Amino acid sequence: MRRYPFTPILGWSVSRYDKFSTCKRWYYYEYYPKYDPVVPYEQILVLKSLTSIPLEIGNLVHDMIAILLHRLKKSIAPINVDKVMDYACSLVDQAMVNKTFQEVYYGQLDNIDTIELKNRVIGCLRNFFDSHWYEWIIEEAIDQRAKWVIEPNDFGEMRVGALKAYSKVDFLFPYGNRSFYALDWKTGRIERDKHIRQLKGYVLYTGDCYGAATDCVETIAAYLSDSYQETRCNFSQHELDRFAARIEFETDEMYAYCEKIDENIPREKNCFPMEHSTFCSYCNYRQLCIK
Repeated sequence: MRRYPFTPILGWSVSRYDKFSTCKRWYYYEYYPKYDPVVPYEQILVLKSLTSIPLEIGNLVHDMIAILLHRLKKSIAPINVDKVMDYACSLVDQAMVNKTFQEVYYGQLDNIDTIELKNRVIGCLRNFFDSHWYEWIIEEAIDQRAKWVIEPNDFGEMRVGALKAYSKVDFLFPYGNRSFYALDWKTGRIERDKHIRQLKGYVLYTGDCYGAATDCVETIAAYLSDSYQETRCNFSQHELDRFAARIEFETDEMYAYCEKIDENIPREKNCFPMEHSTFCSYCNYRQLCIK
């Protein structure tokens, strides 16, 4: 696997550009809090650390599946599903103690329904266990488990041309000689356009870091909430070339808000305007934008 040394220059990602295109002030608080000349850094970090019910469901389900996959890498002994569910519930209890939920912080709810949160996490995990992928992993993919990539700790850093970019795949594993599956677990609503962009990123990542040909990477968005669904995509080289050009364009847009591009130092805060929209009612930083 190819690795890259640290550089301070910003790196494109689907999530970063989504924040940038939704609201420049949100983007500023998320990525440049230490440069704010008015709001104390510590106050911004408190708001940044807020979780939410949908976000925490995603975090807990992703953490549990990653734990399971790491366990399977070490041992092929059968997994006790009931113990997995009990452990997932204990993680919910820890989150209730250690995290502040946006819905409570901003007064939308008096408290979080712990039982409902556990039920939604368990429902997603049951859909994972009942999916054909789990069966395939423990029966077919297990032989190449030493080569599994589970939420890479470099956040999926890659290069698109000369540009830094990130595309953190949930689970990447080889099959056959030079082919790969890239799976992305989804616990929220289906947003196919956004998710297809993420899947294209996984193909670029696999090609850059593992030398995989475009037609040798199959991508899957596995929707675990409610009834199981999935989106499977193979992309042509033409589609990926167009996507790479889009990444370059979007990166240049974000560069334009840097005072020093190579050091990722932002322009002044007033260059990042508040862009009021329906998103404001879900934003962690909304108290900072109230006049």
